[in-house]
Amino acid sequence: MIPVFSVIGLFITSLLGIHTDSDKLVNLFGKGDASELSVYFNASMQLAIPGKEGVYSKAQARMILDDFFENNKPVSAKLSSKGNSENGAQYVNITLSTATETFKVSVFYRGKDTKLKIHELKIEK
Repeated sequence: MIPVFSVIGLFITSLLGIHTDSDKLVNLFGKGDASELSVYFNASMQLAIPGKEGVYSKAQARMILDDFFENNKPVSAKLSSKGNSENGAQYVNITLSTATETFKVSVFYRGKDTKLKIHELKIEK
């Protein structure tokens, strides 16, 4: 039997449009807005996209991701999986469809809500 408070909480959450961190990340990738995504970047982060890989500052990662979205306009983004990694971080895997290709996006982050910080981001064909 499901506790009444849990059911009421889920109902209120759905009415208010409150999303989990994984939902937030999927939506941001679907929009293809590097500026909005970069709000959640760590001060420096591991970034790997086709043609570029390394540790970048928040500003550098934003520019690289902005260029990626400029060349690969998102059509849709769907959650593939999510969970916790061995080192205590959380991860989300996203299938990102663009006008020309489909990419697998892996995001590793710590924290939640406004304190969410992405420390690793991979985009693969």
